[in-house]
Amino acid sequence: MALVNILGIALWLVVLGCLWFALHNIRTRRLKRLVHRQYGFNGKDFGKSTVLMLVFLALLGTASYFTFFRDVDLEDENAVSVKYDYEPLVMTPIGGKFYDVKVENGNGKQPLQHYTYWVKGARYQITSNNATIVAGPHPLSVAASNYPWSKKELAHYDKKYEQTFAATLKATYKPTLLNGLGIRAGRTARHFTIIRVPNSSVIYMKPVKPIKD
Repeated sequence: MALVNILGIALWLVVLGCLWFALHNIRTRRLKRLVHRQYGFNGKDFGKSTVLMLVFLALLGTASYFTFFRDVDLEDENAVSVKYDYEPLVMTPIGGKFYDVKVENGNGKQPLQHYTYWVKGARYQITSNNATIVAGPHPLSVAASNYPWSKKELAHYDKKYEQTFAATLKATYKPTLLNGLGIRAGRTARHFTIIRVPNSSVIYMKPVKPIKD
């Protein structure tokens, strides 16, 4: 874990500490009022309790934003580092024929496609959330164009590997102050894979069971 992430851990400890202090303070003042038989509404106590809870909510909102909701531009070189990897696909036999990639459809509860592809010495499985299959004259699809690819590099490997390769983009959060506050430094920000094939004949579609009426 990157050292700068300690800032984010400290921020969440402050949030939890503020919650404990607020609840403890509210409970203590309430018990004192009960001891003195003060059962009615007390505007001063209510105001103090409101201020304490507002401070807690502000800290909670700040910590949540940095940790869960802060979007990072993948083209922001100050926030993330992006690496690319290009590997030629290796055909594998399925049902007596050879394919570059196998596609399985998810069930109704998880309508994703699952892709399996092979490179030298390894097999990879990934879902359509983080990958796309590209067949045809151009190596960049609409889905993949959301990421900062180098068209020049894609064209180079498209020619080198004869339209049969896997291009993987991996973005990692840099050890910056803001990433540290979100406990993100050193973690993967995004990853996406283009599974490049020359045509649909090398894509194996696993048969789907027919839906009964």
